[in-house]
Amino acid sequence: MQKRKIFSATVVFLIVLAIGTFGYRLIEGPSWSLIDGLFMTVITLATVGYGETHPLTDQGRLFTVGLILVGAGLMAYMVTTLAQFVVEGGLRDYLGRRRMRDRIKALRHHYIICGAGSTGWVVAERLHRQNTPVVLVDTDPKVVQELLDQRFIAIEGDATADEVLIDAGLEMASGLVAALPHDADNVFVALTAKGINPNVFVAATATKIESVPKLKRAGANYVVSPNITAANRMASVLMRPSVVDFLDATLSGDDQDLQMDEFRIQPGSFLDTQALKDADLRRRSGAIIVSVKRQGKTVINPEPAYVFAGGDILVVMGNRDQINKMGELATAPAAKS
Repeated sequence: MQKRKIFSATVVFLIVLAIGTFGYRLIEGPSWSLIDGLFMTVITLATVGYGETHPLTDQGRLFTVGLILVGAGLMAYMVTTLAQFVVEGGLRDYLGRRRMRDRIKALRHHYIICGAGSTGWVVAERLHRQNTPVVLVDTDPKVVQELLDQRFIAIEGDATADEVLIDAGLEMASGLVAALPHDADNVFVALTAKGINPNVFVAATATKIESVPKLKRAGANYVVSPNITAANRMASVLMRPSVVDFLDATLSGDDQDLQMDEFRIQPGSFLDTQALKDADLRRRSGAIIVSVKRQGKTVINPEPAYVFAGGDILVVMGNRDQINKMGELATAPAAKS
């Protein structure tokens, strides 16, 4: 609001400056150059009292009186608006947004959370706990300020707009979560995100069952329906409570003795072209390979003869140290013998 006021006052000031410059030239005749008119207008609006550039006619003096009356009010308005901008924190907010944009530009492989409601907040907190860079986008300035106070990276804006997602660093992001309250908005976010960065992984929420296929057609890689998920979870808790407790412990990362993670095997790494029986992973890392995914097909508990290849996605289980060692074997270049 304050920026709009400053912009409006600046435009009006430039218009008055142009009217004064050309007005003196028209009233006083060709003896006055545009520079003379501009100089006279500026010293009149600024009320510095340098006197007349050239002797003025009566019409020129009346024109000067009009400029003084208009200029005094205009200058007072501009000074007041600038003071409010500084005092009310507008300047601080503007500089803060500049710093925030610079921080986002420096991010690589981060995740964007669209909508800082109950779902988006939990996702952001979980990623933040794993030291994963996150940028939150929300339309509510109070919510954004609360996030900033808690040292999250957050921007205010409509996540369905291209420029907002670009400001959030979508072109360099690894993933995006569309967790807005309305399914139609999440569909639009998925479409927009894929249009800007076709490689970004999009996970979206759907409050209505019929919205799930629409979100997938829009480009969402994974769709979560809270109603279905909650129902399935409650049924599982009733029938298999120990299994649910085990999965909660491994997936949340809260239990330091038992966690799950995934890694993509990089070409040229230790595991690339290695057979499971020859890799001696029990000794080298201690982590357990739960599954391997290759070209969309998942192999659970692979056989000892299974040969790993670059691009395979491993799902592993163990403590954090064991998982980190497995990650090095899967991603770090193999040591030359």
